[in-house]
Amino acid sequence: MSTKPYTFQNLFNSSIPMGDEEITIHKIEIPIIQRDYAQGRKNEERVRTRFLDALFEAIVGDKGITLDFIYGDVTSDGVLIPLDGQQRLTTLFLLHWYIAKKEQIPAVEWEFLNQFSYATRFSSRDFCLELIKYEPDFNVEKLSPFIKDQPWYPYQWKNDSSIQGMLVMLDAIHKKFYNQTNLWDSLVTREKIKFYFLPLKEMGLTDELYIKMNSRGRPLTPFEHFKAEFSEVIKEVSSDLAKVINRKLDINWAEILFPWRNEDGIIDYSFMRYFHFISDIIAYEQDLPLEKDEFAEAKRLYSKENPDCKDNIKYLMDSFDCWENVSINVFFSEFFTNNKYENGKVKLYQENLNIFKECLDDYGEYRGRNRKFPLNKTILLFGIITYLKNKEQITQDEFRVRIRILRNLIWNSSDEIREERMKTLLNETKELILQGSIPMVERGDRGFAVRQKEEEQRKQNWLALNQDYANDLYRLEDHKLLHGSVAVIDLDTVDNFRKFRLLFHNCDKDSINRFLLSRGDYSQTIGYRVQLGSRNIESPWINLFHSSSQRSSFANTKTVLNEALASLDETELTNSFLELQIKRYLEDPLIPKDWRYYLIKYEEMRKGRFAMFYWENPEDKNYDLIMMNTEKSISGKNWNVFLRTLSVQPELRGKLELGDYAYQGDKLRILEANCEMECLNDRYVIHRDEESINYPILQENGIDQEDRVIKGKEIILSLLKEV
Repeated sequence: MSTKPYTFQNLFNSSIPMGDEEITIHKIEIPIIQRDYAQGRKNEERVRTRFLDALFEAIVGDKGITLDFIYGDVTSDGVLIPLDGQQRLTTLFLLHWYIAKKEQIPAVEWEFLNQFSYATRFSSRDFCLELIKYEPDFNVEKLSPFIKDQPWYPYQWKNDSSIQGMLVMLDAIHKKFYNQTNLWDSLVTREKIKFYFLPLKEMGLTDELYIKMNSRGRPLTPFEHFKAEFSEVIKEVSSDLAKVINRKLDINWAEILFPWRNEDGIIDYSFMRYFHFISDIIAYEQDLPLEKDEFAEAKRLYSKENPDCKDNIKYLMDSFDCWENVSINVFFSEFFTNNKYENGKVKLYQENLNIFKECLDDYGEYRGRNRKFPLNKTILLFGIITYLKNKEQITQDEFRVRIRILRNLIWNSSDEIREERMKTLLNETKELILQGSIPMVERGDRGFAVRQKEEEQRKQNWLALNQDYANDLYRLEDHKLLHGSVAVIDLDTVDNFRKFRLLFHNCDKDSINRFLLSRGDYSQTIGYRVQLGSRNIESPWINLFHSSSQRSSFANTKTVLNEALASLDETELTNSFLELQIKRYLEDPLIPKDWRYYLIKYEEMRKGRFAMFYWENPEDKNYDLIMMNTEKSISGKNWNVFLRTLSVQPELRGKLELGDYAYQGDKLRILEANCEMECLNDRYVIHRDEESINYPILQENGIDQEDRVIKGKEIILSLLKEV
């Protein structure tokens, strides 16, 4: 197969071997089944800019460039019909025309341009013919308005996408090359831009394939442009490496990515996303800002201008090669599970286990302001790749333990996982996967949450002495409310591992909340807010079971929970038994009627979605208690819990009205009595006109001695009787 390089000029009149004969090319014709001129599309500015930059460096920078293969057919009468390369040929036609006209090259030297034509539409063909005859004024900002103003340019040509694309490209060429001189000498005489041409027959292809490949009009993908430039970048570092990478791109890596091709049957976008993923890993490790443009990324990391270019190229190659001979779906199902516990596997809390495929689909994409493939998955996939590259030194059992620890660290370092910490996070991940050690630092840059790293070390120390209970610990870690952090359960109370799981499996959350409150104050304080467990959603429970510097009293939660679990036999972990314990608590005359008593007794007080409450002074926790219906803001709907409870009493239905903003002073309106009720720490107050009447609540040492809800109902009924 011939690999002779051609220039745009000398391709004309070249003799091409065609079987037993040679045919001389005298014309290039873009066929009618070809797609439009995509490089000139307005939304292809990045591709256009990169291609012109490469041509500029080749001509003005005197570096030269080879544009890879152009494939096509040559008819018996010498007409070259390109199969692949129409975009490059059209750009070269426009570039030769521009330089010839700008530098006033004698027509005899550029008459070959007359032999370039479009058959896609008559309009495109006629445009090329008229353009060749046109003598533009180059002392203008853009050429296109003046071209469109010529008498030979009909208005209807605005509907020809190829013509419009060529006009856009001419303006871009004018902007790029206007201030340069002696371009024709570099372009034509010294042949600084070349390409290879292969006929269909020499490739063993048929006209039928040619028609199929071009009939869909698929625009060029970024990968098609990127591949050629990336090859040139690598070639400058090492021609041998370039050959290896080109082969891998076409064969080895294509086979890896082929199962996850898109609906058009191509892997280009999957490759580009994984290329960006690996390149971003290198950038993180080298303290470089991320680069979204793959062309700039290729030059920055893998060209000679980076002193670590060879190491970077090897890292890129290894990151692809490590997936070879791996049944990828089987690999992920072997080591991970989705939403249920399986012995020997790590729970990912999601249906799709193949995060490699997620990377191919989503890396670099955004949903609003959020990454579709977030940083936590970037770290997890990095850990997996690190193992695959070194699996000869790491046993599968070691990997199972280490990837579990990594999962735990990732899930419990949400505050720490951010862009500026990625270098440290990746270094800690590498140390964990390669050596099995949990990285601890006393000062300087910190990666994963110190609290969680300390817990992981405690668990490893505990497992060294309690290996028979490893499966019990791992099952506890995988619980959906714990996500790898078991700090809320005493490691020395192994029985509580199973009891915790049974409690939240067998019992509803409202009963659990009430039962725990009957055992003690297990709440946690966040500034002015107080958190309990929600009856409907899991997030408040998850927050309560994960220690945080933003919340106080985690130790109280742990103590109450473990003592409550220890007090129960496994057979007693049912709703009916919990409700029996709650009933006994409420009926005990010695139980103080503090805030816990009321929250346990009255369902209405527990209906806030996020189980978040407000006290002006959370340390006192008196009866000035507001139930919030939002997670973080007191400006949302909120109610005094006692007035809210009174407002829904069956015998008072329709007689009361309560606003939605107790924090702003809303009181309970007693409609027929034309007055308002306020609930304070030690009394009710009735406001009517300008008069206020106090109704004290019997207390001892600041604790209610009578049920203030019953008391409030009696006050309201008496007021209604007076009407």
